Amino acid sequence: MIEVWSYREGADAPVSITLDSMPTPSTEQVVWIECEEPSVADIDRLGELLGLHEFVVEDLRNAGQRTKLDHYSDHFHVAVHDCEYRGDDLLTREIDIVFGEGWILTARQPSEEDVGEPLDFPLGIVKRRFEAQRLQHGTTDEGFLLWSMLDVIVDRYFEVADAIDVRLDDVEAVILDERIDHLRSDHARELFDVGKALLEFRRWALPLREVVGQLQRGEAPCIGTAALAHYQDLFDHVLRVADVLDAQREVVTGLRDADLAVTSNQMSAVQQKIAAWGAILLVATLLTGLLGMNFRNAPELDWEEGFAIILAISMLVGMPLYLYFKRKHWL
Repeated sequence: MIEVWSYREGADAPVSITLDSMPTPSTEQVVWIECEEPSVADIDRLGELLGLHEFVVEDLRNAGQRTKLDHYSDHFHVAVHDCEYRGDDLLTREIDIVFGEGWILTARQPSEEDVGEPLDFPLGIVKRRFEAQRLQHGTTDEGFLLWSMLDVIVDRYFEVADAIDVRLDDVEAVILDERIDHLRSDHARELFDVGKALLEFRRWALPLREVVGQLQRGEAPCIGTAALAHYQDLFDHVLRVADVLDAQREVVTGLRDADLAVTSNQMSAVQQKIAAWGAILLVATLLTGLLGMNFRNAPELDWEEGFAIILAISMLVGMPLYLYFKRKHWL
């Protein structure tokens, strides 16, 4: 599905137009072309109407590009990834943004995972932020629209980071709970899933820092000076996301070490119990082993009280050992 809006200076609201009636690009208006899951035919048509470079058309056809900013003569291509943390899985969706003087194209590619319910990108928030900025500054600079798009994506990165924080807190509570048998618990699998999602999230989020830095340095001449000031704030937000991700990676590493330590301690406790009971039963095993030998004059054969006395001796020797190991918290 393709939608096209024209934002003209002095107009309070955009005008919905068609691709065939697109005006000639100018500094007095910006044309926003928005596509959701465009087909190959849609991409070819857009490439012809906008004069897109063949490499841009190829990237739009084949989703899965890394986060980057490419410059092709009179237009630029930014490939970013929208992320959502659902359950223990990180869901991603590539959003390709192509822009030039007086126009911007956003193409939301299909999700990389079969998740049933698709990712719901808040396009309405992007529109409201852009319209607020253009009315405040009195300009239709496409830099404000690009900033609005990237700013919403970074805000969603914060939501993913917060969700991972909550999940890490849950896993931490399980790992440090002494009542849980770590030898039988599946929390190690949960920690692995969170770490895997965090690694994938870093792969998509951190490269955006370089992209925003390039835009902030004015490498896209079509972005005006007023809009460039917003990219400094956006760059700070991306740095905060990077700091949070670094901290979460350290937390995951610490939880893995803690899990190994707790599991090792529980295994040591089990081994201590086995050793303690082995020492307690050693005397009884020795006595019964000696008296159970097959020879003619075995004392227990004719001694009626022999079994009771041997049992009493075993308990007399084993009880102090039991109390000793109990006091040492081995049992």
